[in-house]
Amino acid sequence: MEDLKKIIDVNLNSEMYYKNMSNSSSDKWRLNYHLEPPFGLLNDPNGLAYFKGEYYIFYQWNPYKCEHKDKHWALVKTKDFMHYSIPKAVLAPDEWYDKDGCYSGSAIAIEDKLELFYTGNVRDDKGNREAYQCRASLNQDGELVKKGPVVDKLPKGYTAHFRDPYIFEKDGKYYFVLGAQLEEKIGRALLYSSEDLNKWSFEGEIKTDYENFGYMWECPSLFNLDGKDILIFSPQGLESEEFRYQNIYQSGYIIGKFDFETLNFKHGEFRELDLGKDFYAPQVFKDDKNRTIMIGWMGMPEEEDKYPTKELGWLHCLTMPRELILKDDIIYQVPLKEFENYRIKLLEDTKNIICNEWNTDALETNSYELLLEIDRLEAKKIELRFLEGKDEYSSLVFNFEEGSGFLDNNKLINGVNSVRRFKFNNDKIKVHMFVDKSAVEIFLQDGETVISSRVYPEEGSTGLRILAENNVNIKDLKLWNLGEMLYE
Repeated sequence: MEDLKKIIDVNLNSEMYYKNMSNSSSDKWRLNYHLEPPFGLLNDPNGLAYFKGEYYIFYQWNPYKCEHKDKHWALVKTKDFMHYSIPKAVLAPDEWYDKDGCYSGSAIAIEDKLELFYTGNVRDDKGNREAYQCRASLNQDGELVKKGPVVDKLPKGYTAHFRDPYIFEKDGKYYFVLGAQLEEKIGRALLYSSEDLNKWSFEGEIKTDYENFGYMWECPSLFNLDGKDILIFSPQGLESEEFRYQNIYQSGYIIGKFDFETLNFKHGEFRELDLGKDFYAPQVFKDDKNRTIMIGWMGMPEEEDKYPTKELGWLHCLTMPRELILKDDIIYQVPLKEFENYRIKLLEDTKNIICNEWNTDALETNSYELLLEIDRLEAKKIELRFLEGKDEYSSLVFNFEEGSGFLDNNKLINGVNSVRRFKFNNDKIKVHMFVDKSAVEIFLQDGETVISSRVYPEEGSTGLRILAENNVNIKDLKLWNLGEMLYE
């Protein structure tokens, strides 16, 4: 009863927050069109599904403190990615098999039911970990009913770092893939199967070419896109390189052909999904339009003390939903078409301007969308400078002689100092950038490269400029100010 009362109190406080305070007025870093918690800490997206005409988006939530403890599942629903239900806590760590956290998992819609699978985290008095893969069902009243563990034993040879079930159906059979760790402290992905969702059998380890690739693989997703099998996972423990693995932990994918009989996966090279400093633990699902949609956590564990909103009582957000499109064995990511509905006014519409500097005075807030296409002409370097104020700015730089670029946040006063580098090979640059007060998502070259970063500009730091050493051709530039998501 005490746990039930705590959930009711959390949900009432959440409802009061959204009814009495608009996101735009609560503080200068509150977001307009990214999902974030009213209070506490948000992390992994969970249970993504299209069900009965609505998108269900669950996420990890500690509603009590900005700490990675007491993990609940929150739920928001939307029909159009603009109007949302008020976030509610729907799973709480209140049973023996999940008492130390309802960890990440997924959902599957089966006829008129939504079935959820998640990891129950349990620790003893000495801190030793146990992991249970658990099931919950959404009943006709819209309430989640826990059904307890469906996998309660570790397979031999693996540690209790055994979590994040991603469920799917293939040829009339159900499967989930799990993140795991060998006793030798090496990351792996495991496969389970079931005929009825109740009894699950261990199929074995997914056999990839990556024998020693980090010490843990978190949040795996296994799915098919345009006839190719794709395994997304988040390996921990990769050594940082100049253009790869620049974060504490990474998220990426391998693509090829997976054999469900032998568990052999013939695949290409691991490729990161997002080169920004704030992207982790993504999950994918399909909707009624047959789109493959991905949402990630726009944050990074073990850096929380450097995020200034922690002192304000809230941390992190989810990325914008992105549609995944396969081209030449590379996943391209594009913002959903629905986000065009956030456009309020076209502030700039420029074509074929030859110059070495461009700027605008049309921006009054950092809630905007920029579409930009530039031909370098003779320029060796181009800089897109944004969030510019009296004493700060962020910059996106393209160096054509080196064939590389970077996003530099070191000149911002607040937040985590960072430079994230990327490669490119084209004289024509395409930038599709979304700025949302304290979040930036940048889609380059039609979404081939994506860079996501949390930023915390001062009031009035809304400057936007293009700088080049020689003349460039701004072939196309469109700039819109954007509105807010609505909670109902």
